[in-house]
Amino acid sequence: MAPVRIRGPLEIRLLADSARSRARVLHLSAAAQWVLLAFGIAFGLLFLAGLATAPSSVSSLLLSREYSAQSTRRLQLGERLQALVDRLEELRRVGASMSGRLERILTIYEIPNAAAAGPALVPAAGATPDSIFASTITHGNRLEAALVRDLDLARQRLEVIAAFERSHPDLVATVPARAPLPGSAWVLSSGFGPRRSLFTRELELHAGLDLAAPIGTPVLAPTAGVVTFAGPVEADRRSDWWRMGRMVVVRHGDRFLTLYGHCDELLVRAGQRVAAGDRLATVGETGWTTAPHLHYEIRRLRPSGEWEAVDPLDYALSLTADDELPPERRRPAVDSGLGPAPVLLPTFLR
Repeated sequence: MAPVRIRGPLEIRLLADSARSRARVLHLSAAAQWVLLAFGIAFGLLFLAGLATAPSSVSSLLLSREYSAQSTRRLQLGERLQALVDRLEELRRVGASMSGRLERILTIYEIPNAAAAGPALVPAAGATPDSIFASTITHGNRLEAALVRDLDLARQRLEVIAAFERSHPDLVATVPARAPLPGSAWVLSSGFGPRRSLFTRELELHAGLDLAAPIGTPVLAPTAGVVTFAGPVEADRRSDWWRMGRMVVVRHGDRFLTLYGHCDELLVRAGQRVAAGDRLATVGETGWTTAPHLHYEIRRLRPSGEWEAVDPLDYALSLTADDELPPERRRPAVDSGLGPAPVLLPTFLR
């Protein structure tokens, strides 16, 4: 190819589009021609470079948009996964609460836990995929496995309990498993266990529950029974029950007694038969008390022939479970050194 040579000035004529217009003439010197040629070459090179890099730029732009979309999708999946794990944790808590209630029923019926604790179903553990969600997935798998075990154990216990209730209908009918006050008309102000008396300032064993409620709130029979006492308890050095003011005692079958202290109006009399839900009295403020409330006890006949005070929260399933109570209202966990709950009853109740 012959080299490009510029021999002299370049004349460019711009013709007019009509006869009345004058033609224009542009004169480009050799230097101007060289500048114009260099500019054309540079523009051509830039255009060719743009064509060469265009696919890479378009690809980068598309990849950036795809990465942004995938990041948004990953964030949505992470939030969805966390919501599922949170739901599993909630179900796990519900399962634990249900397991606690079933254990209470086993205790009430004196069924050994081992009898209802066969081998539980354990789901097969799969491999956790390698991802940024691996730890969350692992935690979720553990919660799922625990929930499956809880539900399987609950099913076994329910089968044992159902079989026991079918074979012991008389005993089931006498268990005081309902609350003695209606609905949410009460507040648990003192639980079962050791406490310091407001009157004597001595550490004593509180053998029941104090349920704070307005005066006049009806006191209901938790199950069918026979009234063995209704009235004020006379002062007796051998018993401090006279502190309870007006009181009602109901015997349920051969194994349970329920006691209701600090009553206002008594609605039953000794020897009267009552059904579950019948009104026994109304909440009052009689005896040693600083505010209106019902003192509620459950006594159970042991094989030795003694009546033992038991925690009503373990029997009255419609009462708030102990693990659902606020910390300040839970039963004390310390050993008071007072020994077991009193088992002796006044002679007029035997």
